[in-house]
Amino acid sequence: MLKRYPSIQSMQAFLQAARAGSFSSAARQLSLTHSAISQQIRTLEEFVGQPLFVREGARVVLTDAGALFANQLADGFEQIDRALSSVKERAVKQSLTLDVDPELAQSWLVARLPALLGALTGTSLTVLSAPRHDRGAFERVDLALRYGYGEWDGFENALICGDRLTVVGSPDLLKARGLDAPLTPEQTLGLPLLGYTKRSWIPWLAAAGLPAVEPDAVAVFDNAAGLIAAASAGVGVGLARGLLAADARREGRLVELTEVEIPTHYNLYAVWPREKTARVAPLVEAIRELVAQTVTRS
Repeated sequence: MLKRYPSIQSMQAFLQAARAGSFSSAARQLSLTHSAISQQIRTLEEFVGQPLFVREGARVVLTDAGALFANQLADGFEQIDRALSSVKERAVKQSLTLDVDPELAQSWLVARLPALLGALTGTSLTVLSAPRHDRGAFERVDLALRYGYGEWDGFENALICGDRLTVVGSPDLLKARGLDAPLTPEQTLGLPLLGYTKRSWIPWLAAAGLPAVEPDAVAVFDNAAGLIAAASAGVGVGLARGLLAADARREGRLVELTEVEIPTHYNLYAVWPREKTARVAPLVEAIRELVAQTVTRS
């Protein structure tokens, strides 16, 4: 239900009279008649249900209610002025809201924001990281980058990147152990291992031809970005996605330890509401290109 408000003119007349302490002075400054000012203020007093001024000799003085209203109203007009100034006679950039998986945001996106913004001329980005289970986030944003199986009923989606899992570790850790990559799977298991709550070592062990028994880990992480940071610091070695570990590998903080790798089935997708397909198409294409560059260079 729409609220009724007094007219802007009556509120401006009230503020001017409050500042001047005179209806006549307010009338002159607003190029109105004394009776017009009186009528607008009377209408305003009827709206609020109580007097806003009392007369003291030749002056008018605010009542307690009038003083409270004047203070609040002045702030309100300042906000209106700021809102008008923010859009008046200026081009407003298109803004897109991007929801990014927290691990991807930390390990990959932040370093590529300049390139992404450069590819989206005249567009600003609001970057969020909603919890993985929050499907409602898809309706509140323009585009989401999420890991999954491509099953988001009611939304459009596109595969951004298939990936692979490899064991990565710090060159300093290998040096301290007197080892050089590539290692055998058995040598790898002799190093401190890092665990990830959403991933088991067993598929990698099976691919390496080793017994499928989950090994002990010196530290377990619920965020792949944390695991990659720990591996880079030499805490241990762990299984990591190629995309998330690409920067650390290129910078020499991590190396692949063995030739054993396994494909991922839980992959990176762009997800968006169907009605926003045209709006997000340039963003999806820019992200896909940056991912392709990352994979090619890693």
